[in-house]
Amino acid sequence: MIRLYKEEKGAVTLLVAFMMVVFIGITAVVIDGGHLYLKKSTLQKAVDAAALAGAQELPTNYQRAIKEAYSTLEKNNVRTSDVNITFSNKHTMINVSVIKTVPLFYGGFFGYENVDVKANGTVQLQTLTSAIGTVPLGVKNDTDLSFGDTAYLKVGDSTIGNFGALALTGTGASNFEADLKEGYKHEVFVGEKLGTQTGNIVGPTQRAIEDRIKRCPMKDATYTNHPSVCPRIVMVPVFEPVKTERNQIREVKVIGFASFFIEGMDGNDVVVGRFIENTFAGSMDPTAENFGTYSFKIVQ
Repeated sequence: MIRLYKEEKGAVTLLVAFMMVVFIGITAVVIDGGHLYLKKSTLQKAVDAAALAGAQELPTNYQRAIKEAYSTLEKNNVRTSDVNITFSNKHTMINVSVIKTVPLFYGGFFGYENVDVKANGTVQLQTLTSAIGTVPLGVKNDTDLSFGDTAYLKVGDSTIGNFGALALTGTGASNFEADLKEGYKHEVFVGEKLGTQTGNIVGPTQRAIEDRIKRCPMKDATYTNHPSVCPRIVMVPVFEPVKTERNQIREVKVIGFASFFIEGMDGNDVVVGRFIENTFAGSMDPTAENFGTYSFKIVQ
């Protein structure tokens, strides 16, 4: 009897030890697994936000894109030493990858003190095909959009030329001024037909341009050095004329979008600036004709 009792006691001890190992294993899976999932999720959100922040500086300023990406990561408590940022050849894609060592609570029982958690965020730029915020200044599709060269956008009567004033909200000087100052509140899309603006809009143009220049947070901004939120950067439709009367363009068809940095006015009816490459929020299509204006999306 005594021998049988000892054998049963030994078996119970082994069973208890086994159950303890199982319990610790389950606890490790639940607690450490949940901990790792939370860290992975938080890290993924951080790299996605960093890639989006950097993408808004592309394709022209990849160095600022790196700065914005790092700044976003630091705000999310990600060490820059854990980060790798890369771009495509034409700087139309940014990839932010992070490897972070995360300590485990119970993994040490099984020989694992830490685990590397990886997160990868990629944002792709593609041709912008529709957006909110367009200004009522149009550019004819056969215009030479040499990026960085000075351009003169005439806003007088819409004679058959390379530039023209558009009626977005509707005709009238007050509508034109509001759209030029704040951007059109509705979506403009490739393929849409728009009317042109006629009449005297010299005063409204001057007031709207002066307002945009004053609102830029960087007072000495230039077309090569400006914050991404500067109101001096505007989005203009690229059009082809579809209706002309008496040597004036009456209706146009939007075939794309260009980006313009406002430098000021030349005389009463000419907006002076430079065409640049830029990104805006909106719909996009990689097969659409590109005029240097992009939108962006997370692809990984």
